Amino acid sequence: MTSRPDYPLWATCILVKLAILAAAGTQYGYLSDELYFLDAARHLDLGYVDFPPAIAWVMAGLTGVFGSDLLVLRAFACGVGIGVTLLAVELARLLGGGRPAQWLTAIVVLFAPAFLSIQSILTMNVLDQLWWVLGFVLLIRYLQQRRPRDMLMLGAVFGLSILTKLAAPAWFVALALSVLLYARWILVRPEVWGAIAILLVVASPLLYWQVTHDWLFFDFIGAYNEEAAEAMVIDQPLFGLITTMNPPFLLIWLPGLVYGLVAADRTLRVMGTAATLCLGIFLSAGVKFYFATPLFVIFAAAGALLWERWLTPHRRMRTVFLISMGISGVCSIPIAAPVLPSAVLQQAADFIRDGEANARGEPTASAGTPGYVPAPMGRYFPHFAEMHGWPELVAAVTAQYEAIPAAERPGVGILAAYFGQAGALNELDRGNRLPTAYSGHMNYYLWAEGQSFDDVIAVGFDLDLLKRLYRHVTVLQTFHCDRCMARENGLIIARCRDRAVDSEEIRSQIKRFYFF
Repeated sequence: MTSRPDYPLWATCILVKLAILAAAGTQYGYLSDELYFLDAARHLDLGYVDFPPAIAWVMAGLTGVFGSDLLVLRAFACGVGIGVTLLAVELARLLGGGRPAQWLTAIVVLFAPAFLSIQSILTMNVLDQLWWVLGFVLLIRYLQQRRPRDMLMLGAVFGLSILTKLAAPAWFVALALSVLLYARWILVRPEVWGAIAILLVVASPLLYWQVTHDWLFFDFIGAYNEEAAEAMVIDQPLFGLITTMNPPFLLIWLPGLVYGLVAADRTLRVMGTAATLCLGIFLSAGVKFYFATPLFVIFAAAGALLWERWLTPHRRMRTVFLISMGISGVCSIPIAAPVLPSAVLQQAADFIRDGEANARGEPTASAGTPGYVPAPMGRYFPHFAEMHGWPELVAAVTAQYEAIPAAERPGVGILAAYFGQAGALNELDRGNRLPTAYSGHMNYYLWAEGQSFDDVIAVGFDLDLLKRLYRHVTVLQTFHCDRCMARENGLIIARCRDRAVDSEEIRSQIKRFYFF
C-alpha cells in the first residue's frame, strides 16, 4: 500500500527550487542554446535540422506572452524543474516508498548537477526530463492498476517526448525488451496499441517535416558522430554520469540500479530493467551523458526504498544519512546553477587550474601578481562559459557595422560561423541596429537559403576560408572576451566583399551540421 503524498516535502521542494532561481538570477547571461532557440521561435516550423520543434513552439508562446527577458526563460525552466521533482517524489511513493524514501529521492533530483544544471536554463532538455518522468509515473500506475486511461495518456506523453528530443526511442526499445521479459500481458491489451497510435499522431508533425526535408536529421547525426561536441560533454559518458549525478549520490542510485533488476515487485523490476537497458544503449552509443539523466529518477527511487528499509530500525542513522546527502547536494549547487558571482567563479577556475599545475610541479601566479593569466573558464565550467561574452560580441559587431559609411550599410549583411554568434547578434541587438545575422550552422543553413552574401561582416570564420570565398577580405577586429568559451575569445571580425563564388556556393561552404 502506498503512503499518502507528503505535502510538506512538496512545499520544501518548491521553496528550494525558487531559492536557487532567486540566487542565480540573471547574473551570467543567456546560454548559446537559449539564443538559438529564441531565434528558432521567429522561424516556426514542424521540425529543424538538429532538434524537434517543441522547444521553438514553447519559446514562441512564452516570449509572445511574457517577452524574452532572461529571467522569464529561467523562471519557466525552474517551473518545469519543480514539476520534474514532484513527479520523482510521486514515483517513489507509487513504488511503496514512505517519507524517508520520498525525501531521499527529492534530494537527488533537487541537487544532482545533472538535474539542476538542466533545470537552470531553458532548453529542450528540461522539457525532455519532464516528459520522461511523467511517462514513468503513468507507466507505473498502469502496471499497478491496469487503467486504460493511464496507457492512453502515456502514448500522448511519449509523443510529446519525440517532439521535444529524439532520445526517447532508446527508452522504447529498452521498455519493449523489459515487457517481453516480465509483463507480456501488456502486448494483448487494446489500449497499448491505442497508445502507439496516439504517439504517432502527436509525433506526426516532426515525421512530416523530416520526410519533406529528405531526413536532414540523419545528416546531422552523421556529422555529429564525426565531430565530437565540445560544450557540456565529457569524453567518458560513464564518468560524466557519476560526476554530474554528484558522486556521493552513488550510494543511493547504484544500489537502486541493482535492486531494480532483482526486485520481487514486478512493477519495479519492469522499470528497473528497462532503465538499465536504456542506460546501456546510451553508453554504447556514446551520446552526451545527460541524455540518460531521467533514468536516474528510477534508480534513485529504488535506492531510496532500500535505504528506507535498511535504516528503519535505526532512526538516528537514517536522519544522519538524509542530512549528509542533503549537505552534499547543497555543496554541489555552485557547479550546477549560475549562483556564484562571475569573479568568484573565476577564482574557482583559477584554484582548480593552479592545483593541476602544482601537481605537475609547474609555477603559478595568483591574481594581482605579475604573470597572472586567468584560467580558461570553458575548460572547467563550460556550461557557464557559454553564458559569457555574448553582449560584448554584439557590441563589437555593432561598432564595426556603424563605422561603415551610412550610404553603404543597407547593402552590408552579417554572416556568423556558429549558432551562438548568430543567435546573440539577432536576439541581443536590443536597438535593432544590426541587419539579420545569417549562418550556415545547423538550422541557420536553411534560414539562409536565397540570401545574397555580396558584402558581409563575417564573424568567427577562418581567414583562409573567407579568402577562398571573397576577393577582398579586411580584418576589422580580433574579438576578446573574459570568461567565455575559448572558441569565442580571439575570433576574427572581418568585412568581405567581391564574391569569388556565387552566394549558394558560399552557403554550401559554410554549412556545418556538427557542433563546434
